[in-house]
Amino acid sequence: MSQRLKSISTFLLISLLILAMISACGQDRPRVVTNIGEDERVATSEVGGAVEPGQTTLRDSDKKEVEELGGVRDSDVKDSPEQKSPEKQDISKNPAGPQNKEQPSDKKSDNKASSTAKTEVQPDAATIYKGYKGPVQGEVKYKEGTPASENSREYKATGDIESPYKVDLIVTRDFGHKKIFAKNVGLVRDEVGMEVMFRNLDIQTAYGGGFVNAINGLESHYTFYTGKDRKKLDWFYWVNGILAPVGVAEYRPQPGDVIWWDYHDWSVTMFIPAIIGSYPQPFKGGYGGKNPGTVIMYAEGCKEDAEKLKKSLEDKGVKQVDIAELDASAIQTPKKYYILLGKWDSLVQGNDYLKDINTKNKLVGVYAKFEDGKLQALNFKGKAVSSHDKAGAIYAYGATIGSLNPIWLVTGTDDEGYKMAFDTILNHPESISGCFGAVIAENEVIHIPYGE
Repeated sequence: MSQRLKSISTFLLISLLILAMISACGQDRPRVVTNIGEDERVATSEVGGAVEPGQTTLRDSDKKEVEELGGVRDSDVKDSPEQKSPEKQDISKNPAGPQNKEQPSDKKSDNKASSTAKTEVQPDAATIYKGYKGPVQGEVKYKEGTPASENSREYKATGDIESPYKVDLIVTRDFGHKKIFAKNVGLVRDEVGMEVMFRNLDIQTAYGGGFVNAINGLESHYTFYTGKDRKKLDWFYWVNGILAPVGVAEYRPQPGDVIWWDYHDWSVTMFIPAIIGSYPQPFKGGYGGKNPGTVIMYAEGCKEDAEKLKKSLEDKGVKQVDIAELDASAIQTPKKYYILLGKWDSLVQGNDYLKDINTKNKLVGVYAKFEDGKLQALNFKGKAVSSHDKAGAIYAYGATIGSLNPIWLVTGTDDEGYKMAFDTILNHPESISGCFGAVIAENEVIHIPYGE
């Protein structure tokens, strides 16, 4: 009897152990095996790039983004060595000078397949932008001190596209005195400015592909030169008359923008914050899709002129224009675009800030100087080339380097000189097109600064 009880007890004990093991196994969650390590999974999740286990299609938010961009995104090509997005540049020009140039990386992509990947233009993008073949990006290796032709990739213009969106692309040299290219060209919404360049001009890039080293064969004399051959001659660009604070490989043009490139000597003036030759920009389109509005400030006796100029700007499509009496404090840290009207003595009365700009002139990108009752037109080195007893001036400057809110002056030596300048901007604005600044004397519009 005791033997039977012992056998039954043993059987029950074994059965309970088996049941416990089965239960424990049922509570274990099977581990999902992927080709992404734990560290990689966490890293990609943090940037929104990881696909969850079992996810084989785009999230709804990703689908929406692709649809909004016509099926083409910069991210489609950014990981390819052949089409890598250029390094971010947060300087106030197409970089010039070694202190502004980032050395390209020598790292090679681990994914060899990506180097041959090509961006496909989605049908809807091809329909909207006739002739569009997708973005062009490039990373270029270089060696300091050797000819650019041996170091930098050259892109031949692929041709303009048909697009409902347009920008004006202008290329000049010597402070706008010599025109190289000027055309209203097609734009793909949300593309970077470098793409517009690639389609319409022969571009030579350097420093990772984000630096414009040459346009139509006219190259920087700084990038790949050394010793006595190295000169401070480079390309700079403005958007709607405002010196861009980012590189063209980063800026995304807006329809109606005026993108102006100029090749010039920067040995005296590194940055020219604002120019007038894209009028009625920036008052009409602003910069980067943002427009703070315009205030026309007038000196004593110029209120009626301010009202006339306001009407003229509104007729040209400028949406927000106010007029106000001259306030010296407002222009020191401008929050809007300002146009100052009045003869020189009236504008600088109690305004040490404007007096300082007049004294510094060439150092801050201003090439008109009032001195001893006369107006001097300067060359790019700040030397007076001509001097006038009765003359007017139209020019712009930035409160600080990198300021996106320029201040324009429409002024003159006296009432007669001021009226010359005001009549020019009101009734003959085409005469200042393509000018960095202008001196108006003896019925002549003098483009300043003078070149060599």
